[in-house]
Amino acid sequence: MATVTYGTATNFNAMTYDATALSDKPKGWLLESHLETIMLASVILQAMAAGVIFIFSNTIMRTFSEFDPDIMINVMNKLNILIVNPLFAFVFFGGLVAAYPTVVMMRNPDQYSKPARYYALASTLVFFFGEFLITLTQNVPRNDALLAVDPESQEGVEYWQTEFLGGWVAWNTARCVFSVIASVLGGLSLMAMRNP
Repeated sequence: MATVTYGTATNFNAMTYDATALSDKPKGWLLESHLETIMLASVILQAMAAGVIFIFSNTIMRTFSEFDPDIMINVMNKLNILIVNPLFAFVFFGGLVAAYPTVVMMRNPDQYSKPARYYALASTLVFFFGEFLITLTQNVPRNDALLAVDPESQEGVEYWQTEFLGGWVAWNTARCVFSVIASVLGGLSLMAMRNP
């Protein structure tokens, strides 16, 4: 261990520090490991997913409710077909990459602080159950059912006005909230990773 001493005991207090310890400290905003990089990516992707979902609940679906149901059923069906593409899937579900740093940290508890590990675990679970599973079990089935209805029929109009504009939007808002929570938890984990 290299040490440097300043001053003497006769004129002012001696001050000693470990010069090698300084090189072990995080270097400002630079990420120190691939785990931090992946966790940061998951935080960004979870926040982006929350933003996309928010726009639907707050703006798109409110706008769609102002037009004739038969027109908007066709528009929503077209949108649901076009939106399923690799880039959208990456942005929308990419926050699940938080699982990788979570597993690594859980397997190496002596290298990462307890808050870092448990915030990462919470972020992963909240995003998985609150965004990914809600999408697959609530929103996608409603999208499929909307695709199957006749936009011109009374049954189609009723489905649009009750089940879709009611149930779909409610579940959409829920997955937005969960995505935001997951992103915040991931950010807390990222900060705690600097404090083993």
